[in-house]
Amino acid sequence: MLAWPRQRLVRSLLCFTWVTAALGPVGWAFARQADVEVEVFWLAVCLSASWTSRRKRGAAWAVLFLAQAAVIAGVGHLFSRPMASDATAWRFGAFSLAGLAAMALVRYAYRRTGTWLLYNAAAQVALVGVSLAHPVAGVILEFTCLTAMLALLALARREREATSAPFDSPRVAGAAFFILLCGGACALLAPRESLVPGMTRFVISLLVQAPTRTGYSLDDSHLGGSLVADPLPLLEIRAPSPLDLRGQVLSEYTGQGWASIPLDGSDIATAAVGQPLPGGLPFAHLPYRAMKVTVSLKGTVDTTDLLAPYAVDRVLKLPGLYGNQFAVDTVQDNIKAAPLGPGQSYELEAAVPADPYPRLASVRAPFAALRRDIPAMVRAVDTQLPAELPRSVRQLAERIVQQQHAVTEYDMVSAIIQYLAGHEQYEISDIPVPKPGQDYVAQFLFAMHCGYCDNFASAAAVMLRALGVPARFATGFAVDAQNAVGPDTYVVTEADAHAWIEVYFPNFGWVPFDATPGFTMTFAPVSVPAHQPAHTKSSTGSPHHAKPPASPSGARLHLPMAASVAGGGVALLGGALWAARWVRRRNASARLGRDEFVRCVQSARAALGLPASATLRDLCPLAERAGASGGFDAWLRAAEVKLYGRDAAQQVDTSWHDLSTTLAEWLQAAKRLDADGSGRR
Repeated sequence: MLAWPRQRLVRSLLCFTWVTAALGPVGWAFARQADVEVEVFWLAVCLSASWTSRRKRGAAWAVLFLAQAAVIAGVGHLFSRPMASDATAWRFGAFSLAGLAAMALVRYAYRRTGTWLLYNAAAQVALVGVSLAHPVAGVILEFTCLTAMLALLALARREREATSAPFDSPRVAGAAFFILLCGGACALLAPRESLVPGMTRFVISLLVQAPTRTGYSLDDSHLGGSLVADPLPLLEIRAPSPLDLRGQVLSEYTGQGWASIPLDGSDIATAAVGQPLPGGLPFAHLPYRAMKVTVSLKGTVDTTDLLAPYAVDRVLKLPGLYGNQFAVDTVQDNIKAAPLGPGQSYELEAAVPADPYPRLASVRAPFAALRRDIPAMVRAVDTQLPAELPRSVRQLAERIVQQQHAVTEYDMVSAIIQYLAGHEQYEISDIPVPKPGQDYVAQFLFAMHCGYCDNFASAAAVMLRALGVPARFATGFAVDAQNAVGPDTYVVTEADAHAWIEVYFPNFGWVPFDATPGFTMTFAPVSVPAHQPAHTKSSTGSPHHAKPPASPSGARLHLPMAASVAGGGVALLGGALWAARWVRRRNASARLGRDEFVRCVQSARAALGLPASATLRDLCPLAERAGASGGFDAWLRAAEVKLYGRDAAQQVDTSWHDLSTTLAEWLQAAKRLDADGSGRR
C-alpha cells in the first residue's frame, strides 16, 4: 500500500485547489466537457508529486503523461459525441500543461510572500470579474482561492518558524472552515443574474478560445463558434402576451452562413406610418390575433431592421423617419428603419397567427401536386442552394421523408424537425467554426451533431430546400413568460437572441417553425404536433414557449441543487470537525513528546555536570561514554532540525520520541559504565 508524507501531500493538495479555483473559468471557456478530465489529471500529478522517492515520482509521471497524451490524441472520441478534433485537442493539451505550469509556479511562490500575494491579487481580480457575470460560481471560486491562499501562507510560515512556537492548526482549520461557510452562504444568497450587464461578454472575450457569437447580430454570413449568452437587457415589450420578435430574414445560403439576396429598386417598397404595409400580410387563410405592441430600447441593438412580432400589419409610431416613411424589402419581408438608441420606442399593430399548424396539417394533397402553385420568385430565391453543397445533405433529407412516409409539405417539415430533435444535441459551448471549404450544415449533421439555434435552423432550411420546399432563415429574439417583469411587460436580453425558419405553403404563405429542441413559437402550443423525443427539454416557464433550462439567463436554484449543497455543507462540517480533532490530538502528542525530550536533556546535563545554558553539542561526552560517538552527529542534526525548523536541504523526519529514546539509552549506558568503573577516563 502506497503512503505519502503528510506535509508534502497537504502542500500538493492546496496547490491543486488554488490552481483549480483560479483556472476554473478558463477551463470552462476552453472545453467544458474536458475540464473535469483535465482536473483529474492535475490531481493525479499532484498526488504523485507528494512521494519523496524520485523513482516513484518519475514512473508515475511518465505513466500519467503518456495516458494524457493518448486521451488528447483521441479527444474526438473521448466524449459521447464527436468534437472538433484539431482545435479541441490543441486546447485540451495546452490547458493540461498550463495547469501543471501554474502549480509549479505556485509551489515556488507560496514561500515568497510578496510574489505569492501578487499571484493572488491577479487571481482575485479575474475572479471578481467572473463574480460580476456569474455571481454564484464567482463567489465560490473566490472563497476557495482565498482559503487555499491563507492555508499555503500558514504552511510556509510553519516551515520557516521554529517548532518552539507550535503551529495553531485548530485555529487555522477553523478559520478555513469559516471562510468556506461564508462563501457557501454568499453563493446561495447571491443573485442568479449578472450584477453588471454586459460583463459576461467582456470577461469571456478576455479568454483565448474559439470564435464566439454574442447576442443578436446583423451579420450571419459566417456562422459557427461557441455562443456567449449575455443577460444584457436590450428591449422592453408592452403587449397582451409574450411575442417572439422577428428581426431579419435571409434567403441566400452561402455554405458558411446566410446573407440577404441582392436587391434592386423593384424589390424595395415605401410604406407610411399608420398605413398597411405594401403587399399585405406574409400569410393568408390562417387565423390570427391582432394586437398593438410597443417596443422600447433599453440598450443598443446591432440592426437596421425593425424588430417586431410576426407579422407587422402597420407601423403606428417610428422615430427618426424622413417624411414619415420607411422602406420594406418585399422579397424577404424585412422592414428597414434608421437605427434607434436607448430610450427610444416605437409602436406597431401586429397580426399574430393563432396556432396555424393544425390547419396546415389538414391539407392532405401531396406537395408534388402543389409545387406549381408556388410563385416563381419564391421558387427562384428560397430554394437556392450552393453548387458545393455535399450530396450527403440531400440524401439525408430524402431518406428522412421516405422513412417517415412524408408526402404532404407539412409532414415533410415535421419529419425534418423531428429528425433534428432526435439525432442532434443542443449545446452552446465548444462549437467550432467550419474549416475553409467545409459546409456549415454538413459539419453540423455529420461531424459535430451538436449546436444551437443557428445550427438547427440552418440545417432545417437547407434540407427542406434540398427537397424543393421553400424555406428561409429568420433571426430575432425568443420571448416567453420568463421575460415578464410586470403585467403585459416583458424585458428582452442578449441571451434571448434566437433563430428559426419560415416555410412557404401554397395558398397560405410564409409560416414560422422553430427547429431547435426545447423551443417553440409563442403563437402555438407546439411547433410540430407530434410526440417530443424523450431527451427534448421541457418548458421551465410558459406552457407555450420552452427554453432549455441550461440557458444562462434562466438559471434557477432547484431543490436537487439545494439538497446537494446542503449535503456538501454537512460533509464539509463533519470533515472539518474530524480534522480539527485529529490536529488537536496530534499537537497534544507533539507537545508531550517535546516535553519528554526536554526532561531527557536536563537529565543529561545533570549527569555531565553541565549548566542549564549548555547546548546540545555539549552532550557529546555522554555519547562517547556510552560508546556511541559515531551516531552523535546524526542525532544532533535531527534534534536541531526538530527544534529550530526544517531545513529545505534536510530530509530528516525524526520524532521527539526517537530523539528522547536515543538520549535516554546513552544516559543509561553511561550510568552503567560509571557504576562498574569501566567507563571512567
